[in-house]
Amino acid sequence: MDLRRLRLFLLLAEEKNFHRAAEKAYLSQPALSQQIKALEKALGIRLLERRPFRLTPAGEVLKQEGKRLLEEAEALKERVRRAGRQELRFGVPENLLPDLMPLLDHLRRGLGQPVEILEMHTPEQVKALREGKLDYGLAGLRVEDPAIGQEPLLQVPIVVALPEGHPLAHRERVPLKALKEAPFLLLPKETLPPLYEAFMEVFRRAGFTPRVAREVARFSQAVSLVAAGVGVYLTLAPYRVFPHPGVVLKPLEEEASLQVSLIYCTHPPPPRLSEVRELLKALVL
Repeated sequence: MDLRRLRLFLLLAEEKNFHRAAEKAYLSQPALSQQIKALEKALGIRLLERRPFRLTPAGEVLKQEGKRLLEEAEALKERVRRAGRQELRFGVPENLLPDLMPLLDHLRRGLGQPVEILEMHTPEQVKALREGKLDYGLAGLRVEDPAIGQEPLLQVPIVVALPEGHPLAHRERVPLKALKEAPFLLLPKETLPPLYEAFMEVFRRAGFTPRVAREVARFSQAVSLVAAGVGVYLTLAPYRVFPHPGVVLKPLEEEASLQVSLIYCTHPPPPRLSEVRELLKALVL
């Protein structure tokens, strides 16, 4: 079956009008009509009635099954392209990248193959995996998608950022419940809902709802506000590799953490899955 003609038919079936469909396809109306007639001739059956416009039973079947056929064709093209690429593409959240770089370097050496790193949050990774734009993701949030496989790798601690002069700044571990009355800087829910919910669950386990002084989307702005004494801030341990004048990062007494998992599409599976899985797990165990 000619996929170009199938696409034109599906466009026409959606628009239910030759003039509008021809405009969207950048064709003249007679040219579109000729393509549809050629498709009908190739199939040996009438797909639609012109006046008034309606699909025949055969046309309805082609409309439904044709969409699936095009999706499978696109997936096949992506698998072929993927097989010809030299590098594996990994999605990694920006805030986890410092701690995950040793994993990725270990992976490069073990596979003897380039690894391209694309910074993206977990929801973006899932979308890119489904679209064939990633081979793997290292996700810091749980994925609720039956098409995505996920295998736990390691736990990343959640820490609290305090001003250097804070009464609890000298403690080795800070009890979150001791900050019940403190003003908090909080990630806006709309910025990254799953991470927001992960932080809120930490507060729930500590038995209180934080008093929010300000919502802050970017880490750099948050630590500046912490240093200025505006509030305290929950964040992830990988940020400990950066200097923060006027700010200390302390583990929580409650030992809260975020699980990092290897994620990938299960059908079809990504290249070298068993090797990637074993190399990563060997390093983190």
